[in-house]
Amino acid sequence: MALTEEQQEKIRKNRERALEIRQKREEERRRAVEGSVSTSNAEPSCSVGGTHLLEKAETSDHKRRKVNGGTDGFDGGNEDGGEKEDIELEDFEIGASTFVTKREAMQTYCLPEGTMAVCSFVEKENPRQKGWSSMKLYDRAEIRRRARDRHGGIEGLAAERKRRAEKRLRNDLETTKDIFKRN
Repeated sequence: MALTEEQQEKIRKNRERALEIRQKREEERRRAVEGSVSTSNAEPSCSVGGTHLLEKAETSDHKRRKVNGGTDGFDGGNEDGGEKEDIELEDFEIGASTFVTKREAMQTYCLPEGTMAVCSFVEKENPRQKGWSSMKLYDRAEIRRRARDRHGGIEGLAAERKRRAEKRLRNDLETTKDIFKRN
C-alpha cells in the first residue's frame, strides 16, 4: 500500500520534530553531565537495558512536595511537550537524591528483581572500594512510577510496605520466641 504525498509529508514533519526533541534532551543531559563530572573523578556510564545514556544532574525541583512528572528525561513520556501531571512525593522522598540504589529501590518501593532488570540505571565507581564492581543507581522517578503502577498508587504502595513490615515482625517473633526458654 503506497502512502499519499500528504501522509509522507506528515511523517517527515513528525520525524523532524522528534529529532529536535531528542537533540534538545541530549544537549540538556550533556550540560548536566559536564557540570557533575567536574566534581567527580570518574565519568559515569549510564544504561537503559544495555543502551548508554548521559546522566541527568539533580535539580532543586525535586525538593518540593510536588514535582512536575517527567522532568527527569528517563520516563520516555510525553514527547510533544504537553502538560504533565504533578506527582506527590512521600515524606522520605523530599530532598532525597534523584538516584536510588538497587537495595533501597527493592526494599522501599517493594519492587522485584525482574522489574529492576528493565529499569534505567547509572553505573558509578564504587565509593567504598575502587576494586569492587561499580554501583548501579536507578532513577528515583522511574522507580516511583513503576512501584505505584504495580501496587495501585501511593496508598497501595504504603499498604504493601506495612504488610511486609508486619510479616517481618511475625517472622522475627517466631524465630525468637524460645530464645530464653530453658532446656
